[in-house]
Amino acid sequence: MNSFSTVEKLLAKQSYPTIEKKPEHRLEAEVILLEYGVKKDSGFFKLYTKYFLSALDHRYGASEIVDPLPTRSFIPRVKFAHEVWGVPKNYILFSTGEGEGGYLYNIEDDSVWDFNMGQLQPLADGTLPHWDSFYEFMIWYLSDEEDA
Repeated sequence: MNSFSTVEKLLAKQSYPTIEKKPEHRLEAEVILLEYGVKKDSGFFKLYTKYFLSALDHRYGASEIVDPLPTRSFIPRVKFAHEVWGVPKNYILFSTGEGEGGYLYNIEDDSVWDFNMGQLQPLADGTLPHWDSFYEFMIWYLSDEEDA
């Protein structure tokens, strides 16, 4: 089973149904993601253009992820990470950012980084905890600790 299918199976197990985006919302999500440099063949692009990925059941202690729609909550978070935290432009903050940290998606290689404010050098050095792909992150995020 490929990683996309694994994530879809985990989404199907949610307490509330995961909503698939209507065509007009898919297009809107595509425009936003492409504007931030997300590649069309990435797991991030494929999942975020197909589903609304917010208010999901997730691993205890994990930060809540947010969807690009509505843009009024997504775009300010991304800009905040770049302008206030000084995160490089190739990273997109896709969690709430509460607690002075969150999950950063790297548009260059589809990896996800667990970042806290003040960790710019470890981020640049590649020494922060991370997942090698967005699918790998989502499998971890949506699984119970004993499942992982």
